[in-house]
Amino acid sequence: MISRLGRYSFAVLALIVFLTGCEPTYPKERLKESIIRLCKNEYNLDVKVRTFGKTVAIYMLLDDLMDLSFALTPSATEKLNDVIMSVTRAVLSTDADYDFYCIIAHDVRVPEIQIIIIKYVKDVKRVFLGDISRGEFGKRMIVDLRLNPQSQKERSIKDVFLRMGLDPKWQDQVMNDFFRAEPAGLGDIGYWGGSFYIKDITLPEFLAEQIASRIKMEFRADKALSAVFSLKSVKGYYNIAAGSSYFKVDLLAEGQSYGEADPGRLYDGAIKAALKVAADVIHGYAFDGFDYIEIINQADKRDLKVSRDSLEKYRTKKIKFEEMVN
Repeated sequence: MISRLGRYSFAVLALIVFLTGCEPTYPKERLKESIIRLCKNEYNLDVKVRTFGKTVAIYMLLDDLMDLSFALTPSATEKLNDVIMSVTRAVLSTDADYDFYCIIAHDVRVPEIQIIIIKYVKDVKRVFLGDISRGEFGKRMIVDLRLNPQSQKERSIKDVFLRMGLDPKWQDQVMNDFFRAEPAGLGDIGYWGGSFYIKDITLPEFLAEQIASRIKMEFRADKALSAVFSLKSVKGYYNIAAGSSYFKVDLLAEGQSYGEADPGRLYDGAIKAALKVAADVIHGYAFDGFDYIEIINQADKRDLKVSRDSLEKYRTKKIKFEEMVN
């Protein structure tokens, strides 16, 4: 999915970056209207745009987002790329200071399912400058096809209203007062009922989500890992508590077969693979705003905490994984 979404003209966009020097093509006062106009005039696509802090959110409704196997259709991929092109042109040619842009799309036939695409503006600039490869850039964007969290919440609450016998004229008021709010994390982002559910995305939470995404890629791509483990789920978090800031990776990687291996040592292999991915991601962004990283494999409740300094020593092979475990 990522490679298909990444196939747009880097050369054209690089030229845009080069040519847009002193005078912004899309002033911050008209950025939202500019994105809407670009999508409509150049691709005949209708979008809605909202900004929240340093994040730009774009919503579009498609009549052909997925096929029967829940894969993106070629038509939807092309339209998403067209919107990505328009937004990228705008955010790279504005005097507004935005860090992220987030594209949300629904299928008109199944609006409860959405695709979310999140990109870090500095990553976009770096790939144009040749500072990171296109392959690396593709891994750095978040692409997630999932059920819309707000639709799930409202469906559950409406069932409760029905059982309580709440007067319909009060239902919407109660929903607005208690169940429609800014999302707490990236997993709650979406668009539902004519409203954006978006937040001001921060770099550390984006990195946490990216770590989880890249761990999934690693377990799929590494034949040795996939032969030993079945990765059921992985989630990444960035937390601040008790005066400490830390990343937490919660994964469920079940052993396919133990063979002659000690089960505990076997499960260390899953944590080791996740730790390597996390170390590479954090180093790639030169991010040091954390004290430690914690990785838990729910399959056997094994838990490893690694300080920021030890993580860098592990990445540079100055310390071995076994030393940290012991």
